[in-house]
Amino acid sequence: MGKAPNKSNEMAEQNKLLREQNDLLREQNELIKKNTVTKLEDGREIFIDNIDRDEIRNGFLVTSQRKKLWNVQIALIKEFDRICKKHNLRWFAIGGTLIGAARHKGFIPWDDDVDVAMLRPDYDKFRKIVASEVRSPYVANSWYDFRLEDDAPSNQADSSLTMLTTEQHKKYPLHYPFFPIVKIRDSRTFYIEIPDSKTMRQNVFLDIFPMDSLPPFEDERRKMNFEIMRLLYIATTHPESIRALMKENKKLILDYDTLNKFIAMPYKQRGMQLEKFLGQNFFESERVGDVRNWCIIRTQKSYRMKDFADVVYLPFEKIQVPAPANYDSILTDFYGDWRTPVFTHSHVVSYSVDISWDEYIRTIPKK
Repeated sequence: MGKAPNKSNEMAEQNKLLREQNDLLREQNELIKKNTVTKLEDGREIFIDNIDRDEIRNGFLVTSQRKKLWNVQIALIKEFDRICKKHNLRWFAIGGTLIGAARHKGFIPWDDDVDVAMLRPDYDKFRKIVASEVRSPYVANSWYDFRLEDDAPSNQADSSLTMLTTEQHKKYPLHYPFFPIVKIRDSRTFYIEIPDSKTMRQNVFLDIFPMDSLPPFEDERRKMNFEIMRLLYIATTHPESIRALMKENKKLILDYDTLNKFIAMPYKQRGMQLEKFLGQNFFESERVGDVRNWCIIRTQKSYRMKDFADVVYLPFEKIQVPAPANYDSILTDFYGDWRTPVFTHSHVVSYSVDISWDEYIRTIPKK
């Protein structure tokens, strides 16, 4: 006959199993609690853990104020993603936002903005619908929704558009809104990047970049069209540069009469014509990216088109963001050792998630 079961051993084994089950339930409850969206007193959803507490991340002090900024930015991502899902549009985290997702599962501790990108066809569709789709308190602007102080006089100029002064244009030639981009902004906030600009509303925002076809091109026609695009881009955002070249009788890919007619258009019309040209010349090229790098900044950085064929979702605070499946290779190409944190300075001069731009600007003493 076999031995009778040892009651003490059975009880011990059952107790061990119960403890393990309790530990598992506790972990699940903590996970549920962590991912449960609650609300702030003003009704805003919370997407950041311990939003009311300062904490140290990677040796950097992340204040409650910064967390509240991040929270507004994630809400902007959610609104953007809602529109994209409704219209079946694809987007990807890029730049510091992609590094944050891949390395920190959220924001880089010292980061204060969000960058996403769309391939040109999706971006064009989004650009055309966003103004009618975005919900209050959010507002959307394309980069050309402004007028320049030094624009040539035109009956087509819309005086209701915000004017950008010549002084601001000269002082911040690479800043928004002098390159193709769409911004979604939270109108309840202010976020000062350009201290000298009193007319352009500066709210907490989400940057949405288009990715266009970039060299190398084997086809001569595509090479020529790209050079035309570069000329049109500079003529759109920095027409004084083209005027200077024509004054020196420099040989350009477009004739002077065509360029003079183009420059005579209001800034918004030039911008829309440039967007149209970029859309017409997008194709399944080997490389894609931000045309600003090739036309103004001259860094000539780009992505491989094939890297955007597949998508993975990475944790980002309490949400997930889409990333190119080959994000490791992309980040290595752009940043080298991206896994090692490197401190960078803030983009923002000052901000508040509780005070709107209109409230803020009323406090500025008039000169």
